[in-house]
Amino acid sequence: MVIVTVLAAALTVTILEVPTSSGHKHGKARQPSTSSALPPPPQPVWRVAWGSAMAWGHGEASNVTVRELATVGVGGEAVRVRISNVFGNAPLVIGAASVAVDASGAAVVPGTLQPLTFSGAPGTTIPVGSYVYSDPVSMTTTDLETLAISVYVSDTDLVSVHPCCATQRDVSFFTPNGGGNLTDSVSGAGLVVASPDPRWVDAVDVLQTTGEGSIVVVGDSITDGYNATLRWTDVLQERIDRLPPSQQRAVVNEGITANALTSVVPTDSATGGGPSGLARMARDALDQSGVAEVVLFLGTNDLFFGATAQQLITGYEQAIAEVHAAGLPIIGVTLLPREASPEFPWSATQESELEQVNTWIRTSNAFDGVLDLAQAVADVYNGACQPNVMFPPYDSGDHLHPNAAGQTAMGDAVDPSVLALSPIPQVPPLVDVTPTPGCE
Repeated sequence: MVIVTVLAAALTVTILEVPTSSGHKHGKARQPSTSSALPPPPQPVWRVAWGSAMAWGHGEASNVTVRELATVGVGGEAVRVRISNVFGNAPLVIGAASVAVDASGAAVVPGTLQPLTFSGAPGTTIPVGSYVYSDPVSMTTTDLETLAISVYVSDTDLVSVHPCCATQRDVSFFTPNGGGNLTDSVSGAGLVVASPDPRWVDAVDVLQTTGEGSIVVVGDSITDGYNATLRWTDVLQERIDRLPPSQQRAVVNEGITANALTSVVPTDSATGGGPSGLARMARDALDQSGVAEVVLFLGTNDLFFGATAQQLITGYEQAIAEVHAAGLPIIGVTLLPREASPEFPWSATQESELEQVNTWIRTSNAFDGVLDLAQAVADVYNGACQPNVMFPPYDSGDHLHPNAAGQTAMGDAVDPSVLALSPIPQVPPLVDVTPTPGCE
């Protein structure tokens, strides 16, 4: 572990290139903490407020500027940025970087742009397979504010990328190769290539003297928002942001389309599925700043690609042990109902395996809590009673991925007490439903 302590803007931070973690297993009973004693004066804490799991390397960049948009779940008094070269094929040479408040597209709000530094220098070099944090920038951010992070790469490297499908909007703007350093551009002129896929920037931390620890969700395309215009984690964040500032928490989406929990079966990881959930758990969840708990929502792809229920359960047990060893609780999520479609075949055997897995998740007590999102989107409304298939108004059309209405139903179905949250109101549903009496 390489640790460098830097003093900037009257803030002491630690830059970790290869962090480690340790701890103990949490018990099952988890409620918001209360105390009759006077609380100590609040101390600033770094907490991850946005994340984007890098999945693979795609395209070589040389002498380019990339501007990434990141919407933080909660605000803070300062920010710092984590830049990844996990899938690079050469050291990532950063010549300059900046952060600003996004205006629209590649443009930023005038007067908000500030340079990023690294151990006091305007640039840094990140080894292959590593990442690095910037120095802190004194910058007040608010809940759900979108920041624009610009990175100038002077040399040539394979780009670490998150193949994104959520929200169907562009979040990355960059120059063609040879476009030079435009990190100080306010208008965004010259950042002429737009993409929905985040590049290099994989986390944004905020410094807080209020609020509580972040919730990191490790998931697949359902969490990443495939075939939808929003994600259930965004709905949950909107609910949480209605709490008083002292109780708010960031919900950090670390979903990767086609991702599987285990590596016991081949997936399409070479074209976007990314490392297994077990392989990336430390980088995308446990090594993040200020994490309070991990939500694990993986497994349907394992079954799709041929894993057995027992192989998947073994994977869950390994994930639980790793998260508990880091001193954090882990929440399991039931696998959503699905049926065969031309795009995603599904057999009776696979359906039986899924039902076995969901029974284990619900009854084993292996997780520190369970979010039963399968029940939330099952066809158990308006007189229907088919819990093993998705409710048609929630189906994006492929019988696997929920649409915006289904994602909203999932976010509203999250029981706040499972995440040690105070009661929070739901957001308005996009489809009115009435549960079918006696159908479970």
